[in-house]
Amino acid sequence: MSSTTTNQYEVTQLLDIAEDLFAYVGLTILLLGTIGNMINVISFARLESLKTLASSLFLLTSCIASQVVLVTGLLTRVIRGFSLIDPVYTSVVLCKVRWMIRTAAGAVSLTCVCLAAIDRYLSSCHNVHRHGLITIKRARWSIFISICFWSSIFSSYAVFYTAPTPLSCTIANPIFAYFTSYFNLFHYSILPLSVLSIFCMLTWHNLGQQPATYIRGGIRLYDQITRMLIAQSIDILITSFPNMIWQIYTVTSQSTTKSSLRMAQENLINTICVLIGFSTHAITFYVYLLASSTFRKNVKDMLLRNRRIKPLSNANVIKVTITKTDQKVTLPIP
Repeated sequence: MSSTTTNQYEVTQLLDIAEDLFAYVGLTILLLGTIGNMINVISFARLESLKTLASSLFLLTSCIASQVVLVTGLLTRVIRGFSLIDPVYTSVVLCKVRWMIRTAAGAVSLTCVCLAAIDRYLSSCHNVHRHGLITIKRARWSIFISICFWSSIFSSYAVFYTAPTPLSCTIANPIFAYFTSYFNLFHYSILPLSVLSIFCMLTWHNLGQQPATYIRGGIRLYDQITRMLIAQSIDILITSFPNMIWQIYTVTSQSTTKSSLRMAQENLINTICVLIGFSTHAITFYVYLLASSTFRKNVKDMLLRNRRIKPLSNANVIKVTITKTDQKVTLPIP
């Protein structure tokens, strides 16, 4: 068997593996993500604290945007994995709409998580004047502005994404394609990861300096929303990091001449990174379950007993006065 024939066989095998990954792993992510996001939306919509806690509103919006990402971004790739026909390739309009909505929704989702992280940081500050800086009204305006901002930014995708050849959906303008590579790296990786890392560390530092709130049994109890948010931020950091590294490689190797075998190998690596990136929008519910016993109980009550969700219903919080050598702190009953 000649070297050319061997390379062609390897290329075909690598491309088939990439399609199978999108079909089976992508379908699993899509189903688990859809179930999780739906439960998240219902849970946050029924939380009584939603009326007074801006973070809950941010996380609710993030879950909705994440589901939009899965439907517009992953569903068509799953269909292609099974049928070898991507619906996006059959319509220029669908091609434009898919990339604009998918990218804007992803940006809105991460923006809302970042805003929730900022809100939790402000709420954990010792300066009580910072606690009320992000009100529900301001949160709603922030969400509205975020949606409008990212929709206007990525409306350019609706202009430049097209089908230059049959069965294709890509950016035909080389200058815009070059700019998009760097912009995607910044807005989808570097910026949100930096914001989440900084504010989660600041929040954790503030929580460590605050007096403890104890429940029956002497167990320390942190703010449940803060715990869930920190866990989600760690999840985003872990699942976004491979894609960020791959984007850096892609940007730095754009001018490199590549063989068909290397392109197939890179396509497989890109598929794995993309699927890991989609999991960012799919496993939030399961991260919340692991991070918060209150959230687990609320979900159980909602699914099995159909009770109205009550924050911190799994704990009897008591008033504790902690006396230090230089100050006396009294913790109020919620």
